[in-house]
Amino acid sequence: MRRALFARLFTPLRLALLAMVLTTPAMGAGLTSFGPLEAMQPLNAKVLAEQIRQDGAQEVGRRLTREHEWPRVRRAVAAGWENWIVLVPDLIPVADPGTSRALQAALRRALIHNPRAVLSILDRKDDVPLGGRNICAPAAEPASWRPRALTAIREVHDIHLIDRGTGCLHALEEEKS
Repeated sequence: MRRALFARLFTPLRLALLAMVLTTPAMGAGLTSFGPLEAMQPLNAKVLAEQIRQDGAQEVGRRLTREHEWPRVRRAVAAGWENWIVLVPDLIPVADPGTSRALQAALRRALIHNPRAVLSILDRKDDVPLGGRNICAPAAEPASWRPRALTAIREVHDIHLIDRGTGCLHALEEEKS
């Protein structure tokens, strides 16, 4: 009985030691038994920004597509997380058209959570993907979104964002009439 208990307790320990022995040489080479070490890192805005800086936005866009990570990016942007929002100007040009529209919609949702961050990345031209008309027009948003967006934009008091905020307000008010 003691022997069975002893064997049962040390089996997980043996397995853990075996796993350490098998992965230690691979870790020295930047690999684990599951693939590249970078694949095990959680995706966060800081990591993504560094990858864009090192590898370029085009490569990062391909990686996001290959690893099915675009939904995570969209959710973080829609939540209004500033560190993610600032990455959108680099990512929209490398995204496929559907993902690009989804990122625009995420920015639209973020407008009510973090209007300053969204306004800061808008392009001064209206006819581009990050133009105020494309981001601020209520497209498919619920009716309750417009008044919340108007209030959020009007509460931003930053001289550097006046022209972008005005363009955004015009897009919102044009839709109303």
